[in-house]
Amino acid sequence: MSAAFYGTLDAANTYFVDRDNAAWAATGDSERTAALVRGSQVVDGLYESRFPGLRAGGYDQALSWPRKVARTANGEAVPEDVVPLPITYAAYEAAAVELAEPGSLTPVVTAAQTVKREKVGPLETEYVAAGSPADIISSARPVMTILDGLLYPFLRPVLPGILVV
Repeated sequence: MSAAFYGTLDAANTYFVDRDNAAWAATGDSERTAALVRGSQVVDGLYESRFPGLRAGGYDQALSWPRKVARTANGEAVPEDVVPLPITYAAYEAAAVELAEPGSLTPVVTAAQTVKREKVGPLETEYVAAGSPADIISSARPVMTILDGLLYPFLRPVLPGILVV
């Protein structure tokens, strides 16, 4: 495994051959490698807060996995020196999207420029009212349901906030 991305370029190539991904096959190794780096960053950025356990190598570890004291949603222990295949596959899937459209999974969002509604004839444009930055970002970020499906066993549940008085 590279320190910059999950899996290997060869394994990613095999993964996409098995899925008949022509777009992946049509690009060169440098573009694929860059997409793997971006895809791994997307997985870590979107999901690390929900991953169980702690980075095995501490805060200075480049990627979120491997982790120590990690358990799956079913209670199975994940060895400290292992990156589960679904984590790697999720990074590959994100890489394929990033390869097709670089930066699409990490959009730069300016609330004042985010269009909520646009009408072409007699021109009308309505911009999003400034809400919380998290709401604005989440509305601009594409949803990849395949990532949620692949990562489900390795995510802690998000519980609603409970206020106890």
